[in-house]
Amino acid sequence: MKLSILLIVVSLLLLLLGISLSVYAVQQKFVELYNFGYGKLASPPENWQDCYWAILVRGYPNATIFYDNHLIQLNNISNYSLPSPGYYTYIISGYIQPYAFLSPLSMFMTLTGTLIGFKGTTLFFQERILGEDLVKGYAVGGSLSRYVLKRLSSALVSLSIVFILIVVLEYFHGRNPYLSLLEFLEFNAGISSYFKIDATSLILTSLAYTAMLLGISFSLTVYLSAFLVIYGLENPLVSKIMDKWKYIGSALASWVFAMIIIYALHFFTGLLPYGTPKGEILPYLVMPVISLFFPFIGIFANRMLSTIPKSTASVKGLDKKVIIYRHVLGNATVVMLSTISSAFVEMLLAELLVEGIFQWPGFGLLLKYAVFNGDYKVIEGSMLTYSTLTVLSNFITDVVYGILDPRVTR
Repeated sequence: MKLSILLIVVSLLLLLLGISLSVYAVQQKFVELYNFGYGKLASPPENWQDCYWAILVRGYPNATIFYDNHLIQLNNISNYSLPSPGYYTYIISGYIQPYAFLSPLSMFMTLTGTLIGFKGTTLFFQERILGEDLVKGYAVGGSLSRYVLKRLSSALVSLSIVFILIVVLEYFHGRNPYLSLLEFLEFNAGISSYFKIDATSLILTSLAYTAMLLGISFSLTVYLSAFLVIYGLENPLVSKIMDKWKYIGSALASWVFAMIIIYALHFFTGLLPYGTPKGEILPYLVMPVISLFFPFIGIFANRMLSTIPKSTASVKGLDKKVIIYRHVLGNATVVMLSTISSAFVEMLLAELLVEGIFQWPGFGLLLKYAVFNGDYKVIEGSMLTYSTLTVLSNFITDVVYGILDPRVTR
């Protein structure tokens, strides 16, 4: 099997698995938690706040007390004083996302699959035009292990800076810096002051929706833009289309395009639903995907086109195809592989705004609620999560880049 086909197959498997994990992570399950006791003070089940409650989609869980053959409906989940000592059952019911913890893994699998897919796509064109012998690279750099260690040390330094910043914020809020550091090293963000549940569970449940939207949008963007740009190297019509499309990405930010889409496809025509999906997700997913995918095709294509010289005239007797597909495309691939992580982070930032516009229950919507309600625990946890995702995505990109770059020896 040719190397390009192998890379594309591996890429598609990783993308399929990554997106499947994100779909799995947003699945919801109705649960009831019970606490049986005796006394005058009824208390909720222990550790109920640690469950992955689907609050952004299903709302706050319900609290009920069964006491003296009566049901007492509570407005919030807290200790409740009974009229007299007696046996009681404290019931909390609602929807959870039991597999929300898979969301970070799904994002990294999507990123890795996209990186490998980009390399596989460019290599496929090179092998098809030039043959396998002319596209082989030659290692002239340092060892892969040394390369990975250097990137790992850089990632650890970046994360350390983030941890120090959060500890300083905790200190100004009157908390013990040492205990705060231990909690955040365990990625324990504490209890949300607004939602009254574990902030880490809030972040993971919302991140599942972000991972689904980002995985679909980013993989489509990189695959399609790479294919169109490469195909346009010898096709004047496609080249002209991509040359114009890049201005769309530069002129229309995703959040601007989101507002155009929402008016065109929802308010004016009613073709697509708008808001937080409580049932079938797919109809609610279309507009956010278009809002991210369409402008970023132009942005990514523009970056790739900027690495390709306009003149590809023959040099030193070399065939024009060799110049285009080995030298020009080879150099462009190396440059773009090293910048895909920045495009990934940029789309994640754009998605935070798009989620707020469409009320998509992802990371951006959670952060919006946290900022408006002064929920500093969720804000700190979100900042740590975003920084960790950024650092790890850069690290993954660097490692995959080192593996795929023929200049790094094994």
